[in-house]
Amino acid sequence: MRSGSEKDRSHMTSTGAGERGWWRMKMVVSLYVTTWLLLFALGARGESRARLVNNGYEDVVVAISQEVDEADGPTIIDSLQEMIHEASRRLYRATHKRAYFRSVKILIPKSWTNTSVIGNALSENFQTSDIRVDIMNSVYKNQPYTQQSGGCGEPGMYIHLTPEYLIDRRQAAWWGPRGKVLLMEWAKLRWGVFDELGYPGDESFPLFYIWDENTSGVPGGGTILPTYCANTPVEGRRIDRRGRSICTLTTRGEPDENCRFLPYKDQRATSSLMSYPLIFSDMVVDFCSGPNSGHPHNPVAPTKQNLFCGGRSVWEVMLEHQDFANDANPPTERYVDPDIQIIQHADANYALVLDYSGSMNDHYRIHKLRKTARRWILHEVTAGSYVAIIKFNQRASLVHRLMQITDDASRKILADSIETKADGGTSIGAGLYVAVKKVGTDKILAGVKNPVILLITDGEENENPRIKDILQNVLDSGVRVITVAFGAEADPKLEKIAELTGGKTFTVNDIDEGHMLEDAFDGALTYQPPPPRSNTTVTIHEEVYKGTARQFGSNFNVDFTIGKNLILRLDTNDRQHVVHLPHLVRPDGNIIGGAVFDPNTFTWILQVPLAEEGEWSWVVSLSGSEENFIRVKVTAQTRDPTVHPITTRAWMSSGTREVNATVDRVIIYAEVKQGNNPVVNANVRALVTPPNEFERDEVYILLDNGQGADIQAGDGIYSRYMTRYSATGRYSVKAQVTDGGRAVINKGFLTSSQRRRRSADPNDYEERPDYCCGSYIPLHRAGGHNTGNFTRITVAGSVKVTEIPEKDTQPPAPVRDLHIVLMDDVKTDVLSGHYNVSLSWTAPGDDLDLGIASDYVLRMTSNRSDLAEKYFNNASNETLLDLSGYSLGVEAGEEITIILKLFLVSDVTFYFALRAKDEVGGESPVSNIAVLRVEVNHHLLHQPEETPRLLLPIWAIALIISLLLLLLVFILVISASRKYGKYECVEVET
Repeated sequence: MRSGSEKDRSHMTSTGAGERGWWRMKMVVSLYVTTWLLLFALGARGESRARLVNNGYEDVVVAISQEVDEADGPTIIDSLQEMIHEASRRLYRATHKRAYFRSVKILIPKSWTNTSVIGNALSENFQTSDIRVDIMNSVYKNQPYTQQSGGCGEPGMYIHLTPEYLIDRRQAAWWGPRGKVLLMEWAKLRWGVFDELGYPGDESFPLFYIWDENTSGVPGGGTILPTYCANTPVEGRRIDRRGRSICTLTTRGEPDENCRFLPYKDQRATSSLMSYPLIFSDMVVDFCSGPNSGHPHNPVAPTKQNLFCGGRSVWEVMLEHQDFANDANPPTERYVDPDIQIIQHADANYALVLDYSGSMNDHYRIHKLRKTARRWILHEVTAGSYVAIIKFNQRASLVHRLMQITDDASRKILADSIETKADGGTSIGAGLYVAVKKVGTDKILAGVKNPVILLITDGEENENPRIKDILQNVLDSGVRVITVAFGAEADPKLEKIAELTGGKTFTVNDIDEGHMLEDAFDGALTYQPPPPRSNTTVTIHEEVYKGTARQFGSNFNVDFTIGKNLILRLDTNDRQHVVHLPHLVRPDGNIIGGAVFDPNTFTWILQVPLAEEGEWSWVVSLSGSEENFIRVKVTAQTRDPTVHPITTRAWMSSGTREVNATVDRVIIYAEVKQGNNPVVNANVRALVTPPNEFERDEVYILLDNGQGADIQAGDGIYSRYMTRYSATGRYSVKAQVTDGGRAVINKGFLTSSQRRRRSADPNDYEERPDYCCGSYIPLHRAGGHNTGNFTRITVAGSVKVTEIPEKDTQPPAPVRDLHIVLMDDVKTDVLSGHYNVSLSWTAPGDDLDLGIASDYVLRMTSNRSDLAEKYFNNASNETLLDLSGYSLGVEAGEEITIILKLFLVSDVTFYFALRAKDEVGGESPVSNIAVLRVEVNHHLLHQPEETPRLLLPIWAIALIISLLLLLLVFILVISASRKYGKYECVEVET
């Protein structure tokens, strides 16, 4: 006879070995073989330059934030080096000798002075680094995590490590060996795979799930299993997180919210790494793979990997990545330890490569260019940077050599060198050649550190040399190229050179009054060494007015995070249009005047050293001429050095590559944070300016709801598919963020155990932090801080669309949050098997996540395979549920809830899934599968029977406990240690 603990252990097993028939491996049929296409593929994530060459990853960048205390630098760097070496060996093992880390650069802040470095960074910077050491995200605390915003197979944004994690070995031990942790996060970052475990309180990715082991469709018993993927059953037990007892079960036999699965340390399972640290075992060294391998995947468990990757294994997704596709980088016996170099952030070296061809006279482009370039040099470029100016038409010439910005005098010298005489043809290649090569005794960007070219042109090249003639020189120089397409006729190859060099692209319409061009210049500043967050400058207000009013003004908010060095800039196209100087009005009604005028840029500047929190306004008197305009921009810095500002940044999933909108799906993103803490419930709008300059901007409301384009709710990253295209050409995108009256900063939540935690005690499971996060970032009332009124504005850049659909080709997005609940309080005809159940989901749109889906097809079955993507439409009509009579026509992003009366057979597991349809019959992929099971008399699912309650008086119970307690504890401890080994949550520093 087995003991109770043995019986409990036997039930907590994985079904991986029995599910090998579910999937077959798939391989992609093409390989990127040229340098252009390789760089194109790597550019999908954005700007990382890490690449896999002959089995070794090169140019991996680990960047340390300016916020990190330099005194901790040596310890952090030593820890990083140790971590990278261990991760490289584990990577080599987990990829079956296909990959390891060959070269890694650790980038330290510019301000650090006591750390030995081999030299300055060439083009590496914090914003585009692969791994970041930065201040804590209050939700994750010291847990390492990868910021992912894309779907399956799409690379992540960066890996986040805290200084505390790298300094304190006991703190790091909660998450396992650092090298193993880095390998797991690298898999998410590089190959776009996901966790294979559950999360506390997460309905989409629960800690436990019901599995009907009889897959034939015949009614069978259900088993409660922990959510993981492993090649052999994982042994362990369920415990209550609040104590050591077995966890409490609900009336339906499901583990309650405090139930946790506690694997034993000694395991036979060797996969999956993506189920670590749930399976906290040194034996776990591999990824789950195909059904015929030694590490079969579990496609049934409700994991992120299964939901986002359609049930495919991690290894299958990896083999479709260009790193390994078509047998690229096959196994090798040659392994070398990583070459790790310490480098330091360097000031940017800019070359303004400006088009002075004859067409720049059209629409006053050359005058707009001179005005904006002067403003940028005089007011925006960081002191310490170097700037050179080059002009080109059919030839190129150096206007001003590379000069360091040190004071107002140096700024004026550079600004005054920009002229407005334009004529001749267009040789973009000539301008680029001068920028990256030596010219006489002047060194432009050849061999300098952190080189950036800001290329502005309005025409298609018609003179030699062309871009293709100089491209290799540009790539060899390591320069990043930011391109600005001025007008509709700008050269179509601009996006390609920005893409290949890891730069950015912008577009400027001829009717624009200067905002778009100014945004492009400001975009170049992102390649500067980032200042401390206490010196961050944010844009809080922008406005352009063109009309007949004699007086005009507007309001803006100064929130609690900013107010230092508030600057109002007002410029115009005609100095006489501004009749009286602009002034500011404080929240108390007092007026601030004294604006300073710059005659070279027709700009008035008004500065407030410290602006108080509240609603401000600006006012200016005008001539009333409808031919002229004014443009206003208000910026400010952090009010208190100890309080980080609310910031935002925006980008598009397409990066700089061209888009064929008939097949490509573009997502617009905007991130809103205070420090590293997410800001949720904000009002985020993306303004998309179409190619036709006379069309109105399209407005997209970006959402952070974990549905549609958004993959995780509450992480402060708002997104939406871009679905409306009026014409081919370049679309410019900008984001505007306001509080919307509901915005909250998620500052995390400290439990009582976390408040009193003093050390990582491996024997105290109650102290172990929960692994975060699944479908949503939890927001606890005690951990939220209202933002108050605030506004932020940022530019995302532009995207070039080469082809647009002629008809509706965008089906609804998939539903990922279908939930079903048995309604105990309103069930009817229970004796006859009829129950009321509530189903809910977030509505997709007519076009992906925009608009209103026309119809839904909902199926219910006891045979899970009926709901597979390839079988769903052909499943029996008996599986269809009637949705007629329900109001389902709601906007994308809103929740739908319906109550159905269903006939449910006890002790049978039922599965539910749906498809959405649009008005032309386009279908979404099949949703996630929701599971429901009704137990006879609510008996527990495959659980040991409960011990009968003893109806004894208190004195008798106390006497028994007093006599047996020591003996029972001694027997249980000795028995457990002999049979199962001692469970350890963490590695203890000896």
